[in-house]
Amino acid sequence: MRWIIGDIHGMLRPLQGLVGAISRRDHMAHLIFVGDYVNRGPDSKRVIDLLLSLPRATFLRGNHDDVFDLLLHGDSYITHPGAKNPETAFTWFMQHGLAETLASYGADWAEMEAAMHHPSPDHIKKFVAPVPQSHRRFIRGLKAVYETDEFFVAHGYWDPDEKDSPSLASQIANEPNLRYRLLWGRFTDAQIQSTKYWRRTGYFGHTPVLNYPAGVGLTPVAGPKIVLLDTASALSSEGMLSAICAETGMAIQADRAGKVVDLDVE
Repeated sequence: MRWIIGDIHGMLRPLQGLVGAISRRDHMAHLIFVGDYVNRGPDSKRVIDLLLSLPRATFLRGNHDDVFDLLLHGDSYITHPGAKNPETAFTWFMQHGLAETLASYGADWAEMEAAMHHPSPDHIKKFVAPVPQSHRRFIRGLKAVYETDEFFVAHGYWDPDEKDSPSLASQIANEPNLRYRLLWGRFTDAQIQSTKYWRRTGYFGHTPVLNYPAGVGLTPVAGPKIVLLDTASALSSEGMLSAICAETGMAIQADRAGKVVDLDVE
């Protein structure tokens, strides 16, 4: 069966707990990750190490991963106005957990803080130098969307008034604005509850569910043809990492210590 997993953000223990719990329930599980593997949490390097060891998995690109791609390779899937080059991206995302990611690879905290507001290309090159080639390839190869006849998975947003056929991939191929919104856009509460123009169910991460009235309990938020899976694994001490099975609707969460609970998503 296929399991969609929310934003990890460098949180290794919840990931270990969730992957283990899914494996015990479904030995042939195909894991589909919505993106945002890095930043905020302390273990981005070990998170990617674990992800690279998984036998059946699809990895999608999150906006944080896209910024990391920019730092690693000098360009990225989307050009964000606030992150037009590695230097601006570094300054911006140091406020959103980038230091934790680079520190997990061995970068020096004091040097990063000293360079925060006026980083040079040499600073960036030094901070990312320890990132191994396998991790660089992983980040570079992240997909934008996963699609089947029954559902699709993307990181951030797909307009409820846009068609989802013949495919999202074909629509975003030559549309930079759609690609931008796919990674960076956010649903309003009204859009979550609205009727969708989609024929399939869409699964998303990106926006923590605590931003919505229905997300008070840090469980996935569901509406007509939509499920949001960013349950604030690294943003809150109460945060959880969530997964849902596309075939059965079974949902599983792991807390910061890796403790697993089952829950219903309505």
